[in-house]
Amino acid sequence: MKKLLLFLLVLISLIHGNEVNYLKNIETAKEKAVQDNKSILIMLTQEGCPTCEYIEEVAFDDANLVSYLNANFILVKLDINNDRIPPYIKAYGTPTFYILNQHGEKIGRQIVGGGTAEAFLKLLQSYKIKH
Repeated sequence: MKKLLLFLLVLISLIHGNEVNYLKNIETAKEKAVQDNKSILIMLTQEGCPTCEYIEEVAFDDANLVSYLNANFILVKLDINNDRIPPYIKAYGTPTFYILNQHGEKIGRQIVGGGTAEAFLKLLQSYKIKH
């Protein structure tokens, strides 16, 4: 019985480990980033954006990309038409991504648009992330 329970727990963690989970609040993300020693990745999106849908449905379904995201970032998803966007963050089309440190300071330039999972992963890895 213990082995079955352990197997189920491992299976559940593997299933949930390949999901991208978003927060909707940057302040909460900063607290969690400090707690988990991670950076913050903000995705600015809007309803009806085909590139946003591609990123979420195709690119964020890639196990390597999702593993990298979950290991290094607290993810925040904000709708440019419905959510409060801080004044220091601008959408230059959707999706627009920002990498922030744990204090909410921008790291590098924003990333505008989408691409394959492999291309997005290489781009994220090129940033010098300091926690």
